[in-house]
Amino acid sequence: MTVTGLVVSIAVGAAVLALWSFLRWPAAAPRTFAKAILHGILALGTLQLAATGLGVAADTSERAAGLALILFVVPALTYAFLSALWVLNLFAGTLKGVG
Repeated sequence: MTVTGLVVSIAVGAAVLALWSFLRWPAAAPRTFAKAILHGILALGTLQLAATGLGVAADTSERAAGLALILFVVPALTYAFLSALWVLNLFAGTLKGVG
């Protein structure tokens, strides 16, 4: 598998996990825009931490980099996609009454 294929597979897998979580636990979604935006900011922070952890792990060994992908990057990407779904869902709910 090429690096591009691996990155796309991880991103698509995280998006599918986020969609499944969104549909499985709808009550977990924030009810206000402020909380949804806060989740978005926290998701960006976790992505930054995951990228830093991946960089450190990649300097150590190839096995550590693979483990960091599974332990840090996939959950951080899933949370980022999930928080984006929450924000989009709130926007869609707001727009239902318009027009």
